[in-house]
Amino acid sequence: MIKNLFTIIMITCYCMYGKNSMVVLDPASVEILYMIGAEDEILAIPDMKNIKPIEKTSKLTKVGTFTYPNVEKIISLKPKRVILTSYSIGLTDQLKRYNIETLQLPVTNLKDIYNNILTLGKLTNREEQAKKVATEFMQKIEHIKMTPINKSGVFIYSSTPLMVFGGDTLPSDVLYHLGITNIAQHVEVNKPIVNAEFLTSKNPDIILYGLRINNRDELLRANPSFKYLKAIKNNQIYFLEIHTLLRGSPNIIDEMLKIKNDFK
Repeated sequence: MIKNLFTIIMITCYCMYGKNSMVVLDPASVEILYMIGAEDEILAIPDMKNIKPIEKTSKLTKVGTFTYPNVEKIISLKPKRVILTSYSIGLTDQLKRYNIETLQLPVTNLKDIYNNILTLGKLTNREEQAKKVATEFMQKIEHIKMTPINKSGVFIYSSTPLMVFGGDTLPSDVLYHLGITNIAQHVEVNKPIVNAEFLTSKNPDIILYGLRINNRDELLRANPSFKYLKAIKNNQIYFLEIHTLLRGSPNIIDEMLKIKNDFK
């Protein structure tokens, strides 16, 4: 009798929380949950078109954008937990009033992605699959690191104002593992505003850009002196889908390989 009662309680808890228990505002966490086979935990996600696997995530319930989520809709879904992003300012306190747990996973380097995979695996009882995905991820990183590009470079975030990624950022760690020395690695601010002289004095071999810069001409119009840079003269300037490099998902490997293949 007691055994049967325990089984009923466990099944009830699983039905309540085991499936569709989380609203996941963090796109990287959505991608990781699919990779570890825990997609049935997802109640809803932000309204974004590029969360992989797109053919599946496009069908999920949406709760606004990850920067401006619809709090009322989140609460109405009665999730056990909400996985936040760095943009979720004040959301924890709002959800706490409804006894909804929150979690924010840090991601300033590639090792954080490894740790986040394991965290989500433990959270969803998919530890074995998570360990496999995390291990394969780090093995691919180490393989990329074995043949460094051995160049200096910079990742430009915007042209007006001129902003680059500093050292304590995921894009900078990506450059490091590719063997590209970030000329802004010692700048303490994550996305510092710099002047054109900063780049011309460092004269990087490679320029990567994206997000707030649409093309090379736009960058040169805003900063005419860049035409003298080695990267420009040697046509070592590359547009990247920066959302992939900012997203702490194992899919970042694909973008790293694109960069690596360009320098073969």
